[in-house]
Amino acid sequence: MIRLGNLLSSIARLPTLLASLTARNAASSFVALAWLSLLSMLMIPFYIRLLGVSEWGLVAACASLQILSNFIDSGFSQILPRWVALVANHPARLRQYVIVFRRIYICLGLTMFLTLQASAGYLAHRWFKVPAESMDGLEMAIRIVSLQFFFQFFNNLHIGLWHGLQHQVLANFRACGFGTLKHLTALLSLQFLVPEAWMYTLAFASIAFLEVTVNAVSVRRLLGRGPDTASQDKITLGLLLKEVSILSAGILVGLLVSQLDRIILSRTIDVAEFGIYTVVSTFAFAFLQLQAPVTRAYFPVIVKNIQTNGQVSAAHMKRLVGGTLVICILPALMTCWFAPQILELWLQDLTVVSLGTAPFRLLLFAVVLNSLYGCIYQVIVAKGQSHKILQFNLISLASALLVVYLYGTDGGVMLGAFIWITTSLAQLMLGILWWFKTSQQ
Repeated sequence: MIRLGNLLSSIARLPTLLASLTARNAASSFVALAWLSLLSMLMIPFYIRLLGVSEWGLVAACASLQILSNFIDSGFSQILPRWVALVANHPARLRQYVIVFRRIYICLGLTMFLTLQASAGYLAHRWFKVPAESMDGLEMAIRIVSLQFFFQFFNNLHIGLWHGLQHQVLANFRACGFGTLKHLTALLSLQFLVPEAWMYTLAFASIAFLEVTVNAVSVRRLLGRGPDTASQDKITLGLLLKEVSILSAGILVGLLVSQLDRIILSRTIDVAEFGIYTVVSTFAFAFLQLQAPVTRAYFPVIVKNIQTNGQVSAAHMKRLVGGTLVICILPALMTCWFAPQILELWLQDLTVVSLGTAPFRLLLFAVVLNSLYGCIYQVIVAKGQSHKILQFNLISLASALLVVYLYGTDGGVMLGAFIWITTSLAQLMLGILWWFKTSQQ
């Protein structure tokens, strides 16, 4: 009766809990993530049927190049919300930070775009293992997807600003709307125009341009106009780059760790198998994304906890871990148990099921380990201890390279899963040791 009473009391207090800004942000992020992930999962079978396995492999090859955009945005995407949260109540200083970030994002985005344009021919004709008749189509798709990456990269400035200001409801609403429009445009283009990889990338690039334009207008209205602070830009830029350089180095290594599976497999297996691995890994890592609504909602709160008290509130940390357990870990474990049935029901392709079930299960277990480390990772970033992230990721990279050396590059799709299991376990163990060491200080 006591437990039932507590349950009824919690249900009765649910409207009050959802009235808090943090709860609303977390709820909206979860709804947005669930919608976008579900939409992607539902659309993949249609894309495969319209494009065929070979053309879908070209799309997967283009998507793997996202590593370049992720690398360039590595430090800024996590530091930007923290800097914004610290000056959220100082409009003039906030405008100054946004001006500095905007200049950096434009310069780095153009660098990424030009790099992909210059290397498109080499990637299509020499790096990816594709039939000769598909090389020109892949090159065109890479040139188009570089535009999409540029627009998405610059839009991360707007997303990071909204997250730092805790305007995540607006950010999530925009992400859902434009994400849905991207898939709808791609589906109609493939169905009624040309069912080829370059058309798929063109559809996504077009909507990405619309998205960044609309969001830029909204941000300009939000910030308004203020006094000229250009004289302080050099000071701000110096402090910013000092912090970003250390964190970016750590995230660069971590990004290499997280993408090592696709880098190696893109070179060692044929594009059809690579497409299958991309499908199951995307599905598995969608569960890892389930943690994002909670971490995004609590990260500004953790930053303010540390700024005020020097440490994270125990209550906030428990909610972060508890939320991760409920919305990320338990669903991943349940999916791991019923992996073959889910893949068969979802894709209705026995070839994908037979080849993808084993790595899918291992990747889901890696998601469980990685999500637990993710809770500790938020505290490390909030405390500004970027050097720890660099250290942890270097050790993880060493463990991943050891797996590649021992297992060999001819292990097929299972090699990618083994890399993820090893690196996730290493990061979690290091994170736990760091947590207990700092807790005792």
